[in-house]
Amino acid sequence: MDAEPLLSVREVYKRFGGVTALDGVSVTVPAGLIYGLIGPNGSGKTTLFNVVTGFTAADAGNVSFAGQPLDRLAPYRVARLGLIRTFQATLCPLRMTVMENMLLAPQQQLGDSVANAFLRAAEVRRQEREHLERARALLETVNLADKADDYAGSLSGGQRKLLALAQALMAGPRLVLLDEPVAGVNPRLIEEIAAVIRRLRNDGQNFLIVEHNMHFIRTICDQVSVLDAGRVIAEGAAEDVLAREDVLRAYLGRRRGGAGKAAVR
Repeated sequence: MDAEPLLSVREVYKRFGGVTALDGVSVTVPAGLIYGLIGPNGSGKTTLFNVVTGFTAADAGNVSFAGQPLDRLAPYRVARLGLIRTFQATLCPLRMTVMENMLLAPQQQLGDSVANAFLRAAEVRRQEREHLERARALLETVNLADKADDYAGSLSGGQRKLLALAQALMAGPRLVLLDEPVAGVNPRLIEEIAAVIRRLRNDGQNFLIVEHNMHFIRTICDQVSVLDAGRVIAEGAAEDVLAREDVLRAYLGRRRGGAGKAAVR
């Protein structure tokens, strides 16, 4: 792992009117890991994602990525640094094909400029070929190669999650933030998504994952941080953290015992 953390969140605060969403949150995500961010509804997970990726400005505190401060950067600038996110609801245009969705994802496409289409036509064509080849390779990676010509609207919920992941990877990110990647997904596809993420991690891709499915978190994450009421209450190895009494109380609303223990296994 790198000596310097890939993502560093330090003493971040965020209030919405009279509600404190983040109350001095600090999280350190090293490179080389699948890192989980968990907690009950309303604990501040999505707000933290929004602060890190530039969609929401923190009231106080600092966020840095690979040593680069992210404070007050617009989302597109954060993305260009190599930090890409997905959303709880997939945003892909449903009346476009899977491949067309993939080709929307690369950043700084030369063909977006009318002038380039005339003055740098050869470069535009070369870049388009490269994007097409990369899109095909990534669809193969996420097991959607046979869906390339299908409309995105014909995909199942789990397949749309895989498409969102593949689109994020088109930008060549160092860190992918996945917001509930298996929410509403059937168990078979959950295992498929987990296998894809593990394979990508083994190839050097870094992940930070928000998810409510504790079995998924337990089986896929190397380390986790737990938020409750806008504060980090635990962090460390996933197996150890998910066995803690305070985590079970905060997340499940019950004391550790037969029912509570079974719920996180």
